[in-house]
Amino acid sequence: MVKKTFLILLLIGIVFAVYANSLKGPFLFDDTILVRDNPLIRSITNISAFFKTDIFAHTTEGLPISNSYRPLQTVTYALDFFLWGNSPQGFHLTSVIIHIINTLLVFLFIKKISGNFSISYLTSLIFGIHPINTQCVSYISGRADLLVATFTLLSIITYINSKKDKKKGTLFLSALFYLFAIYSKEIAIIILPLILVIYNIISDKEKTYRPRSYIFHAAALALYFPQRLAALDGLVPCALELSRLDIFPRVFTSIKSLFIDVRMLLFPYDLHFGRTTDVESSIFGSIYSILTVAGIILAAYMLHLMYKRWQEKKDAGSAQIFFGISFFLVTMAPLLNIVPLQVFHSDNWLYLPAVGIYLAFIAFVKSLITSKQSLAKGMAPILTIAALFYYGHTTIERNKDYQDEIRFFLSSLEKRPSVKFCRTVGALYGERGDYEKSIKYLNMAVETNKIYPAKEEAELAYFNLGITYMNLGKYKEAKESFEKVLISTNVELRLEAERHFVHIVNNLMQ
Repeated sequence: MVKKTFLILLLIGIVFAVYANSLKGPFLFDDTILVRDNPLIRSITNISAFFKTDIFAHTTEGLPISNSYRPLQTVTYALDFFLWGNSPQGFHLTSVIIHIINTLLVFLFIKKISGNFSISYLTSLIFGIHPINTQCVSYISGRADLLVATFTLLSIITYINSKKDKKKGTLFLSALFYLFAIYSKEIAIIILPLILVIYNIISDKEKTYRPRSYIFHAAALALYFPQRLAALDGLVPCALELSRLDIFPRVFTSIKSLFIDVRMLLFPYDLHFGRTTDVESSIFGSIYSILTVAGIILAAYMLHLMYKRWQEKKDAGSAQIFFGISFFLVTMAPLLNIVPLQVFHSDNWLYLPAVGIYLAFIAFVKSLITSKQSLAKGMAPILTIAALFYYGHTTIERNKDYQDEIRFFLSSLEKRPSVKFCRTVGALYGERGDYEKSIKYLNMAVETNKIYPAKEEAELAYFNLGITYMNLGKYKEAKESFEKVLISTNVELRLEAERHFVHIVNNLMQ
């Protein structure tokens, strides 16, 4: 008992140590909107207001401008502000603490599924230190994914407990956590029921299939949907970016992204913010498409073998691998763009689903250790230790990208071109008085726009160029830059450009 307690404390210490340098990070990207410049979180008396509108509505005088109804995310920001003021370090500390709690919940969850301490411990350790989670833990705006994982895991754990103690109170508690999960992020609406179905299959208890065991969870949905409808003036009031594509290229490209996700979980060597992927319009359109089809067939065959072996031999390792892969697939299924989403991929989506891959990996390693092959027995521990050191080191290094705004965006620009990120870096250099670099990246944004069109960001880049040239006293160049913005459909930006343009023309005429 003492040894296990020590190991749990060691787990907490390792996870905190890996994320300690994330506490140095400033507010980044959406953090400025959701936290730094959000007047509503400055008083905990506003908590009731968070349940009446979308998460970005404070920027438009209460009008919903997104499909994100996540009141609990904003509640935690208000509590953070109450505790820490507007210090980003306090907000980061809260995120790290929630992540540590989630690591312990993953341990408890896998322990209930597998009944094995070592498998549960190693799975939760990988979860705790894996670099894919930096986009949730080190980025304050990733709080929703932390919270939805917390309450989804609590809901599953209490649901499993309710199957053993047969108490309605425990089942009600599971449903309450489910409600908190969907208040944190909408994805919980679908993924929790799917996880429970997989658990019921694995548990092999007929009574778990009775519909009445889900009645409290259904009641939670009945409470949630009217609130969402009233807050957003519709269930999904805003158009989603990928709705412009037909269902086949949407889903097939998302499946391709799924295999990229698995690669990133095993070998996370190129992490960056705002990852994209090319749209696949044909099954045989590229080598990636062909590999995706082959991957689907192989994955389905392996899953079938694991299920068959588990059914025939009641092998615990096969059951754990089957459950792990199934857990990953069902938690990623709502993200396959059957219903259109904004993007094909985001690292933060993998926070909870990845638990299944970690479990399958550790169960596979254990099967190697218990195998009769001496080479496999010797290599398995080395493989596991190497993976743990690699993941921990990569997380520490990745956290450094979150310690400075410019470094954060440059780390992404090294991996892919982006008009928005070039423009943002240019604007940040301008704010710091480094006008030479500001002009460099703003011009880069303009050039990138010719290849990857982003009209609104390009207009902002021209506007920022105008401001930068004005600060340098280069009025001719400033005039040319502002002229590009005078036809903008962004009324506020156009009026501001007109004001500067008139001022510059007057200066040039003197």
